[in-house]
Amino acid sequence: MFPKRQIRTISDQTIKMLNAYDKKRLVEINNLDVTYGSGKKAFRAVKDFNLNVYDGEVLGLVGESGSGKSTIGKALVGLVDYSFGQIKIDNKLLPKQKSSFMKFGKQLKDYKTVSKFMIDKVQMIFQNPTNSLNPHKNIEDVLKEGLNNLKDVLPLYLLQYDEFVFNKIYNQFIKSSNLENQVINFDLLINDIKENDYHNEQYYDAFLAYLINNQADQALVDQLYLFKMNRANVINNIFRDQINHKLIMSILKQVGMDESILKRFPLEFSGGQQQRIGIARSIVLRPKLLVADEPISALDVSIQAQVVNIFNDLKEKFNLTIVFIAHDLRMVEYISDRIAVMNKGTLLEIGPTSEIINNPVHPYTKSLLDAVPSIDSNKGSLIGRVYDPNMHDYSVDNQPDWIELENKHFVLATPAELEQWLNEKGASNEQEKN
Repeated sequence: MFPKRQIRTISDQTIKMLNAYDKKRLVEINNLDVTYGSGKKAFRAVKDFNLNVYDGEVLGLVGESGSGKSTIGKALVGLVDYSFGQIKIDNKLLPKQKSSFMKFGKQLKDYKTVSKFMIDKVQMIFQNPTNSLNPHKNIEDVLKEGLNNLKDVLPLYLLQYDEFVFNKIYNQFIKSSNLENQVINFDLLINDIKENDYHNEQYYDAFLAYLINNQADQALVDQLYLFKMNRANVINNIFRDQINHKLIMSILKQVGMDESILKRFPLEFSGGQQQRIGIARSIVLRPKLLVADEPISALDVSIQAQVVNIFNDLKEKFNLTIVFIAHDLRMVEYISDRIAVMNKGTLLEIGPTSEIINNPVHPYTKSLLDAVPSIDSNKGSLIGRVYDPNMHDYSVDNQPDWIELENKHFVLATPAELEQWLNEKGASNEQEKN
């Protein structure tokens, strides 16, 4: 007998939630289940999960311990298998089981292609930096771990070189010109460079023509031409160890550290310094997707803000797409473009950060916000709001669906529930005014 094949449909409202923005989708998660164990001991940690993450955004994924948020992160980087649904990253379908066993021909070739993409372009930062850094390797070897997995590191160095050259020349050009309307054109050029697998020689000719057409100083044109010639010299005369060292030095500078730490070992550093090293190890590969699994929860409060600022700086510099997993809404608020709230493996509310923080609707979201310490005496009690999942009167004929509120803000509820929650919110606001 063949096993029964399960088919799930995606509701129109779910599709509307997934396609809220007309932007490039880097991550697409549809009908995802993640199950631990099997048989009678099977536990479904993630249930029918749907989510899109857009290119260049920071999505804050929040929930209490056991909500399934870390499982989502691990599924995205291939650390856990998923039992149903699909995950696509940059339009590449991740296999349900991360093993080449019993794969042949085209299936094996596709698996190797996706595996290479995951190594090159998807990275994770873990919650506990002490456990995620090998204590027997010095910092230089730790930072080289990812680079050593790459077949060729020259493209990474050339990308860094090209970005430096183009930004340097362009900034000098802008200072000596009044061509503010050209900024958009240049930004498009830079973005095009990042999307073309580092084969950027032709962009030097395009940039030279750009400068000449806009009557740039001849000295600036000559400077760009010299950079182009030097690039060709680099390709022919630089060795892998030299490239590794240059990439490591550059990324250390980005996280506020320097060459003096390279021969030291992870346990010689504080938790905040270890997390900076972990961030550097992930970013040195220039990933398209970075999954940060509670990267600040193990740090002192005084250090958390510094690490969040590092994430903000790196996001702007490298145009990173980040899934920032946390239970602390204080910090998620400062880094995220959107916030997604989940509980017990189910996504409950999603929207722009300002909407989730200032206009929460789902009782679970309100309970998370109420748990945040505040100097406002009107905010909650010492215990705070407690969410009871049994409050929902769901049945076969009464199932929740995604409902759009405003400003791309969606909540999972039935119409009757939503009406009740909005009425309670209105009454609460009136009480606070009085």
